[in-house]
Amino acid sequence: MESDIKFNDCCYQIDTRLWGLPQNGAAYVVQSQKTALVDAGTAHNVRDVQKAFNNLKIEIAKIDYMIITHEHYDHGAGAAQLLEKMPKAKIFASEPTCKVLKQPQEIHEKTQKYYGEAKALVSPYPPVKEVSAIKEGNKLDLGNGVILEVIDLKGHTPGSIGLLEHKTKTLFAGDAVCVYNEQTDFYLPPSYPDLFDYQTYQSSLKKMLAMDFDYLCLGHFGTLKRPKAKQVIKKASEVAQGWKEIISKTYRETKSEDRVLEALRAKYGKTMQKAVVDQMIKGYLVSLKLA
Repeated sequence: MESDIKFNDCCYQIDTRLWGLPQNGAAYVVQSQKTALVDAGTAHNVRDVQKAFNNLKIEIAKIDYMIITHEHYDHGAGAAQLLEKMPKAKIFASEPTCKVLKQPQEIHEKTQKYYGEAKALVSPYPPVKEVSAIKEGNKLDLGNGVILEVIDLKGHTPGSIGLLEHKTKTLFAGDAVCVYNEQTDFYLPPSYPDLFDYQTYQSSLKKMLAMDFDYLCLGHFGTLKRPKAKQVIKKASEVAQGWKEIISKTYRETKSEDRVLEALRAKYGKTMQKAVVDQMIKGYLVSLKLA
């Protein structure tokens, strides 16, 4: 799979190289008479994003809009530095995400805490001075019938949004549909602690299933075409439900996160990395009020 590609008439996929790894994080560009960047990657990956722009022959200085899909550093922490390269760009996000972009210190410190010994992976999160709030139903008109409509996709975080481009029927889902490996058909629920809400997340998946789109753009990583796109959303819902059942049962019986990890690995694969899955488990425990 190529990383930096144009996948339909006006949409591009960019590999942000999260943690220095290929195909681990993504941003997207929508280009018509005006150009929009969806998500910004981290402060560690600004050069990788700039390189992708060069590879795709998109002039970064001509970006009109930047839209951040949610609060987390791997989608918003690169915004401040990228905006320095985009002199005319206006930045938009949901109200909760706007607050974090302007004052990221609290969420940055919490993220470092949850990463523990791997906290060096968490990039700095420079604040953005000016950012405008958008909400469901708002539209950005890029010209020639290319329109980005804001879709409320809470659950992964309170500020999570998606963007539906109507002309090409492309849905940019952020982390509402998160880590999916097409080769192994593996899906990892986006249940990072503190901000995750299980019931709201399931409602957002149901909402996406009812929508009409041909392309689904994932935060981590890649673009899926219909019918595969809808199949992955269904799988996301099923896996999220499976995790809930295993975590609820095992933690109530054992009060041990390690035993929960063992049970999840037994069901979904022994190769799941402890450092990553431990955080997802904590997200469920907080959301389900088990810890």
